[in-house]
Amino acid sequence: MTTLTSSGTFTIGESLTEQASTTVTVLPVAAPGEGRGRLVHPTLGSYDYPYAPDEWDNLHQDVIIPPVWAHARTLEGAQNTLWPGHIKDVRCAERWISDISMPIAMLEMLLLFWTNPPDPATGYVVWYPSYATVLGYQVIIEVLTVGGNQISLDYIARQGWTVGVVEQTLRIVDYAQ
Repeated sequence: MTTLTSSGTFTIGESLTEQASTTVTVLPVAAPGEGRGRLVHPTLGSYDYPYAPDEWDNLHQDVIIPPVWAHARTLEGAQNTLWPGHIKDVRCAERWISDISMPIAMLEMLLLFWTNPPDPATGYVVWYPSYATVLGYQVIIEVLTVGGNQISLDYIARQGWTVGVVEQTLRIVDYAQ
């Protein structure tokens, strides 16, 4: 196991020297099919899903980039154009569809990441869907719903669980660095 160390000295007024240390665990990305998923926010830190999604869209070993097709009418018929898509054209979704989808603590973390989007000048949320690929992606979390078009909770949420489909839609910006 690799050990990383860092030290520094700085003065805060006139005081005695204090020393502090902490242990930080750095986890590797799981191999495809072995993980449950991870989100990394530039200011909020990392969150490893306790439960992998039951379904996902536009992801199989890598994001699925569809071709772009355009159709226009002309005076004598039509003009069709087809060209390769780009990673920025891709939206992926994750769905937890069990009767009791996830613990409320997991939903609260997803809500925290969604409602606190980072400034694109400082970075993006990085998504590691380790249940399907070893790759990571810079993303914008566009939508988070519980039970439909909004966040719908009921009395079971007070007991620590969400009921209904939880869906998170992510706009892919680029591959993670």
